[in-house]
Amino acid sequence: MSNISIIGDEGKPVLYASMTSEGKLFFEFELYGRNENEGDYEFNHTVEPEEFPGIANRFGLNPEEPILTVIQQITDMGKGQELERALTKQEIKNELWTWLSTPWN
Repeated sequence: MSNISIIGDEGKPVLYASMTSEGKLFFEFELYGRNENEGDYEFNHTVEPEEFPGIANRFGLNPEEPILTVIQQITDMGKGQELERALTKQEIKNELWTWLSTPWN
C-alpha cells in the first residue's frame, strides 16, 4: 500500500494518505505524547469514492486523475493543511475515527 505524506503549513506531515482494499481513501495520523504526562492521540478519516471528484474540483484539479495523484498534487501545491482542515471540518464528507490515551498519573 502506497502512502502519501500530506505536508502542512509548518513543513511537517499532518496526515498520511493511502487507499483501502475496498477502494476508499484513507487518511491517518498519530501524535505521541512528548512525556509521561501527555497522552497519545490517533485519528483517521475514511472517504468514499463518490467524494473523489469533489476533492479534485475543490482544489482546481482534474477529477479524472487517480485520487492518490490528486492528493499528491494537493500537497505539492502547498495546500496540505487546507486539505486537513476540510476533512476535520467535514467540508469533505468522511468517516472520522479517533483514539486517545491518557496518562496514568
